[in-house]
Amino acid sequence: MILFLGQSLAYLTSSDQEAKAEAKEQASQTWGHGEGGVDLKAETPWYNYDGYTTQDASFPLDDDFVQALKYDNVTINGYKVDPDAYKEFDHSKMLYDTTINFNEQDEVVLVKFDTKPDTISKTEFKHAHQSNDILTEGETPGDVGSFVRYETNESYYNVYFDKQGDLYQIEIH
Repeated sequence: MILFLGQSLAYLTSSDQEAKAEAKEQASQTWGHGEGGVDLKAETPWYNYDGYTTQDASFPLDDDFVQALKYDNVTINGYKVDPDAYKEFDHSKMLYDTTINFNEQDEVVLVKFDTKPDTISKTEFKHAHQSNDILTEGETPGDVGSFVRYETNESYYNVYFDKQGDLYQIEIH
């Protein structure tokens, strides 16, 4: 009888895990989800985010995201900036809350996305990104707030903070 109970519990636990996995998958399809790691063949950090960037406050501080930015290997909603592409802007596309800019050859030259409002302070962001070198920082035009430009291996990324010092936008060039 104990064996039967153990089997029943294992079955219930398995069903519970499957339900949680299914719920997580549905949530990631709706709101957004990021994941990252290291490509074992090339040992290059990577990060892939799909969905609404304004729904997940944690990913801009994720170490995998920070390292992948350094190595120009971040994909947002299926688009990755080509640091070798000619940077002349030709047209753009909106997907979720992300703007993707292209050149005449349809190469991605910029990915710009908003972040979850009022959740990440400038101090928190700079601490999480301290492994990446700052190229410049200052006030934004129009007295909107401030910006920081970080160097990557082949390009850069800009981050923007409002007057209260909270992160509101990231541009990957």
